[in-house]
Amino acid sequence: MGKPRIKHYLVNEKYEDPGIFIEIETLGEYILFDAGNIRRLDRHLIRKVNKIFITHTHMDHFIGFDTLLRNKIGREETVEIFGISPLAENVYCKLQGYTWNLVEYEPRLVFRLKQYNDGLFETFQYDIKRKFAKDFISEEKVKTDTIYENDFYRVRFAVLDHKIPVMGYSFEYKDRLLLKKGKIDELPIKGREIGEFKRFLEDEKNKGSTYKIGSREYSWEYLRNEYAYLQKGIKISYITDVVFSEENVPKIINLVKDSDVLYCESVFLSKDKEQASKVYHLTTDQTAYIAKEANVKKLVVFHFSRRYGSDKEKILREIKKFFPDAE
Repeated sequence: MGKPRIKHYLVNEKYEDPGIFIEIETLGEYILFDAGNIRRLDRHLIRKVNKIFITHTHMDHFIGFDTLLRNKIGREETVEIFGISPLAENVYCKLQGYTWNLVEYEPRLVFRLKQYNDGLFETFQYDIKRKFAKDFISEEKVKTDTIYENDFYRVRFAVLDHKIPVMGYSFEYKDRLLLKKGKIDELPIKGREIGEFKRFLEDEKNKGSTYKIGSREYSWEYLRNEYAYLQKGIKISYITDVVFSEENVPKIINLVKDSDVLYCESVFLSKDKEQASKVYHLTTDQTAYIAKEANVKKLVVFHFSRRYGSDKEKILREIKKFFPDAE
């Protein structure tokens, strides 16, 4: 069956500020990975953003926070932000760059931030009604590489080296069990019974057991095959601002393995490896190596060096020699 309805794309041209946008309209989820210059996004999309995953706070990955803030003022909502320390302090400093003396008349806007800090997840909150004070909420030990999860998707991370710690991310929309509409109509169940039936089929622990419909008992295996199907999820990974090193490469490959789409920087041509190493970025052949080793289906490259001007074809031509399914 078909893939879930998820739009994903680069925010800017390949030689401009990095960042991708993921839209899941059916869930009301609008997700930014990095917030550099985001003015290319329509204002109605910026206003819908409810989750932001920041790799690090170099200007080209974070300057768009001001644009986001400007478009969120006047809206009552909570925006969730994720990243790595010192993101909490960086967000606080951004917010304190403005005067908030009339906020008692504003709808309640809240930023809730979760950051990785040396083996801990720390959570803070910034509430417009408190003039965006930095309020500590909680901390917990990091037990897995998942920084966010709900019923439909999760976001995993890896801490990588860009001469400072940065985050790599993998967005993983989960496989979903769906009922065959035409077939379900054949069964003498309706309303809540359909929900109970679906939950029974979703639970793999029910293998080998039976389910009563009317006066008959049916096996889990039969019902699942006859009345349901599995919609495969999608894995979209995002890697930028990393050096090709013995420490980084295995962590990146582990994170992005089997991605349907890998958005990965490819800053320099292969002949410019020395410069890439100096500034902690990847070359075309290094990006392609990672994609091949990780068994990535499709590779989208970006963050091209300014030394090549706006001639994006120069890098694209070279990387396609190493990884043909690149764009």
